[in-house]
Amino acid sequence: MKNFDNPTLRSAMNKILLAFIFYIVAAASFNGFFVKWAFNDAEERYSFEMMFDETAYRPFVHRQFMLDIARGITAIIPEKQKDRLAEHFLRHDEINTHYGLSKVDSRYIVEYNIVYWECFIFLFASMFLWRKICIDLTGNKIAGTLAAIIFAMIFPLLETVGGYFYDFGELLFFSLAIFFACRGHWIALIILSPFAEYNKESFLFFSITLFPILALKLGKKKAALSTISAVIFSGLTYLYVKSLYAGNPGGSTEFHLFEHISYLIHGWTNLEITYGVLCGQGMFLLHIIFVAWIGFNTWKKLSAEWKQHIYIALAINISLYLLFCVPGELRNLSMLYIGFIAMLSIYIKNLITVEGEKFL
Repeated sequence: MKNFDNPTLRSAMNKILLAFIFYIVAAASFNGFFVKWAFNDAEERYSFEMMFDETAYRPFVHRQFMLDIARGITAIIPEKQKDRLAEHFLRHDEINTHYGLSKVDSRYIVEYNIVYWECFIFLFASMFLWRKICIDLTGNKIAGTLAAIIFAMIFPLLETVGGYFYDFGELLFFSLAIFFACRGHWIALIILSPFAEYNKESFLFFSITLFPILALKLGKKKAALSTISAVIFSGLTYLYVKSLYAGNPGGSTEFHLFEHISYLIHGWTNLEITYGVLCGQGMFLLHIIFVAWIGFNTWKKLSAEWKQHIYIALAINISLYLLFCVPGELRNLSMLYIGFIAMLSIYIKNLITVEGEKFL
């Protein structure tokens, strides 16, 4: 029995158990997403087939990063092995069997499965980044761990009105960007920026929100240069990608401001199925109250640089959301995700302290 008290063994087992718990939570969260949306296989403008064929409408077709990973992986697989994989997936068609919305084209069945696992792996990896960011912020491992778990479980609720595979890439890139910024790793951030922008154009704007966090580690001058560099690399990437698909139907943006005005009248009580039960859809009033409550109880405990990060994200994200995003499509408020996770970790820390028990 003494061997079980070995600190090295105990530490290793704790890490393995943590990874297992995160794996199960990420699996549940991804299942909650995929049941709702799959990869939009029946859509006429941006189905998986159209995205892979690069015939989808703009701006959806611009988001090719995760598809290119699948293309790269299949390109290095010998043709015979790829045929065997395709035959295996067709014979044991787990995705089509378990998910009614998925319609996997047999031509792309290997690539579809690769993107499927990319989404899960990106979510799984993001949870460890959230945990680390929140532990650094709160100094509390339990709060950091629970914040990562809770946000992962909330994520399918945010994939409301619409949901896409590249949202998982955006989630990972935003998390990495904050992680690098918190440590002052400006070179890593600049290297990350074109890849993140290639996944989705929102990273150009998100990189601006990193300035206050970078400034704490690097000073304002170096932080400004790092932020500007990230914006430039992101902008050049966006212009290049945009030029590739200039002939595709659709436009670079879709204007939705007047729809938002209408939504303000009747959009607060809509419901949809998530995790197999009725939950709020879009700007569901009860969800807004929950977020406001967490913000109200944690804002004063946030550091100045985190407050500034959230202020900038709010100013940019709300403006873009109202002008160009479908009403109620909360995934388009993704620039606020990491700030909310930070506040969530502070809220949880309050609850697990002696003083916090008064609120339970």
